[in-house]
Amino acid sequence: MPLPPGLSLRSATLDDLPAIVGLREQVGWAAHQWALRLAIEPSDARCLVVETDDGRLVAVGSGVAYAPLGFVGNMIVAEDHRRRGLGSAVLDAVVAFLEDAGCTRLELYATEQGRSLYGRRGFGLIEPGSLASLPRDAALTASNEGIVVKGADAAVLDDLVAYDIPRFGGARTPLLRAMLADAERPTLVATRDDAIVGYGWLRPDADRIGPWMADDPAVAQSLLADAFRRLPDLALLTANMPTSNRRGVAWLRGLGVEPDPWDGRMARGAAIPRVEEAIYGNAVGALG
Repeated sequence: MPLPPGLSLRSATLDDLPAIVGLREQVGWAAHQWALRLAIEPSDARCLVVETDDGRLVAVGSGVAYAPLGFVGNMIVAEDHRRRGLGSAVLDAVVAFLEDAGCTRLELYATEQGRSLYGRRGFGLIEPGSLASLPRDAALTASNEGIVVKGADAAVLDDLVAYDIPRFGGARTPLLRAMLADAERPTLVATRDDAIVGYGWLRPDADRIGPWMADDPAVAQSLLADAFRRLPDLALLTANMPTSNRRGVAWLRGLGVEPDPWDGRMARGAAIPRVEEAIYGNAVGALG
């Protein structure tokens, strides 16, 4: 869809971060600069902005390709430029990038206001996600099933990617590499008989754990117990779990935690092989 006169569409650079953060803050979203960098820098990601003739950014959107799975995110239009086709133009460009990158399944987290735009582009609602708040005083003792949890570094990248791909459904190597290199946000890896059976990215700046993958609830519990052990002053951790992880939802309820469902998940394209019951927490909507 062509843009109105005086506006142009281009790829974002890291110099655009302050303006993009400003757009996110206008709609009440956290800055998440680490996530924005991963939507701008890697070759398998593209962040697009709409710019006025005088250099003001008035719209943004991003796509991250984990072929065959792609994620759309950061879709924002400044309030004074809405209903002018900017969102449609950005979305069309993001979708084109993801499809050119080999993604056959596209997913996103939609606000109530954005659902009609995505619906017109072939996206439909899928099973809800949920937000779970896990308190420290829940019964979070480590499992005794031979599970070992340790902090991880770049040496495990290849093994972690190999573990993640069949469960998540796509190759998110740049995200996993960034996680392992982040000293402020440790990555915990769980093993059983020296084989990876789960991992979690601990993000104390947001009181969050995610991505968080586990082959069964005992692994999830061991990761969570270790996370709280490393953060003695933290009262709770939040995670975004798909409700299709029925074992995970049952485990949460067994801890006295009722997940809060949210029906903004949308997708376009045929479902891909993945293990939904291994997904205990996502990163952020734009990165999956």
